[in-house]
Amino acid sequence: MSNGAAIGLDIGGGSTKVGLISLDGQLLSSRRVVLADSAEFPTILDQYRAAISALGAEGLLVGISYPGHINRARGLGLNSNVPALDGHPLAASLAGTSGPAALLNDADAAAIAEARHHPEGREGRMLMVTLGTGVGVSMIIGGRPLETAGGTLGDSGHVNVDPSARHRCRQGCTGCLESVASAEALGRQGTLMASTGASPAMAAEAGVSGEVSASAVCRAALAGDPGAQRLVAKMADWLSMAVASWRASFHPELIVFGGGLSVLGQPFIDQIRARADGRSLPFLSAHCRLTLARLGNDAGMIGAGLAALAP
Repeated sequence: MSNGAAIGLDIGGGSTKVGLISLDGQLLSSRRVVLADSAEFPTILDQYRAAISALGAEGLLVGISYPGHINRARGLGLNSNVPALDGHPLAASLAGTSGPAALLNDADAAAIAEARHHPEGREGRMLMVTLGTGVGVSMIIGGRPLETAGGTLGDSGHVNVDPSARHRCRQGCTGCLESVASAEALGRQGTLMASTGASPAMAAEAGVSGEVSASAVCRAALAGDPGAQRLVAKMADWLSMAVASWRASFHPELIVFGGGLSVLGQPFIDQIRARADGRSLPFLSAHCRLTLARLGNDAGMIGAGLAALAP
């Protein structure tokens, strides 16, 4: 196998994507590993090694996109949505022949991959927002992620946007962005709308289980359902508040939106921008554009591989 390739693992709550990544950031082949809720560290490790073997990539450099904080000195992750991995020596356990795996936060991994496709990411200041089960935020300056603590840009997905909110996010915050504008939050809001009869489309999506997923809300909104569109518009409003705060804090020249909720497309991004511009300092609005990510759900896997290959 060529030394110009590496393995990238993108760890998620229910599954992990394992891919063979070229030096120029191309995804050459991949496997998906499903993680059972009851699986413990040794079992998950065996699954990862089997996926790497199936790709014919034993011995290559490995990069790991981790959904939590990073302790690089010890080669482990913390505070993730895969508790079975927290606190274990993941980097050493998946070492290639050239040394321990590169371990980085998942938001940074996605941003590293995406930055190669934008001049602001390669040479300027790019903020990437990943809208998934949670909200990941990474700042890229001159092609490299800005980190404050724990291998992250703090916890910028938990910026407070609704002090009156009562629902807590997965990490225990009330009123933070993740509690109102993540996939988890959108699904919860869709389920509530279905239960009250406010949206026939949501009620149909709920079916026997009574639960509505975020992807179902997105589909209904794109199909023109008024109830779903109200939920999406409210989410755009929450995100616009966060964008105004991020602009003031980091002065990005570009904000890129990725993750599963980016399926809502450029019209959704335009809603966020229009509202954020009214809440931001004018000179910051004038020098900061918003756009959709180009790499979709492969960004974390690609970024992890690129991190392993970085000099």
